[in-house]
Amino acid sequence: MDVLTISLMLAAGLLHASWHSLVKSGQNQITVLAGMGTVAGLWAVAALPFVPFPAAEIWPVLLLSVGLHIAYKLCLAGAYTRGDFGQAFPLARGMVPLFATVIAFIGLDQLPSINQCVGIVMVSSGLLLLSLEKIHGLAQWPLLLTAAAAGAAVAFYSTVDAYGTRLMGSWLGFTAWLIVLDSFAFLLLSRILRGPVLWSEFSTARWRVVVSGILGLLSFCVFLRALSRNPVGAVTTIRETSVLFAMAIGVILHREPLSSRRISGAFLILSALVVITL
Repeated sequence: MDVLTISLMLAAGLLHASWHSLVKSGQNQITVLAGMGTVAGLWAVAALPFVPFPAAEIWPVLLLSVGLHIAYKLCLAGAYTRGDFGQAFPLARGMVPLFATVIAFIGLDQLPSINQCVGIVMVSSGLLLLSLEKIHGLAQWPLLLTAAAAGAAVAFYSTVDAYGTRLMGSWLGFTAWLIVLDSFAFLLLSRILRGPVLWSEFSTARWRVVVSGILGLLSFCVFLRALSRNPVGAVTTIRETSVLFAMAIGVILHREPLSSRRISGAFLILSALVVITL
């Protein structure tokens, strides 16, 4: 993986953590997720005339990916209602690199290098160290389950999207069609779940919706570009450095404590990035 791709993925990690923070601090996570998706979808619609129309064999991949993205958003909203930002976000991302590497090996025959394997394990360990410090008793099981389900959904859609970009031969074309389909499918589902009040909630949270939509769109475009050219496990691992930015945002904006365990987890993640780069 080249230095430019790593730099872009680190920038995408900052964008990723930023829009997650906006979603977490909103009054209703499903509303913000639906709104940001609509903003991203409108931008993606503008790109459709300039990208190829998906061939017949692309549509099953797109529809599968849309289903996985919707499942991820629902699980993410559930996790954010049950834990603070510095806990729920790392939990949701903690097992993604391991899941994605195994799935990519089985589904795409992608075998990571020794350095990448070591880095993936280090990142996953660091993420779990960051997130498990407040897990005590049966009361936290709903948080663990929703976060784990969100992580599994990310791992699956990362592999499906990597396959889709390669199959279509245009990462931008696949990205544009995926964002459009996903955004408006989740908007329809959110309208069913929230009812007519959804539109007034959009108006109330309009600045949060617009900013998170732009940040999410930029982050996801960089992510899919990297997926189209690099091993899934390595790309998802570097993307999970977004947890470092999330930890800083949690401390500065959400007034969450900075414990020694969180610092140790951050050190593991930074070390893993060096290992993967080498």
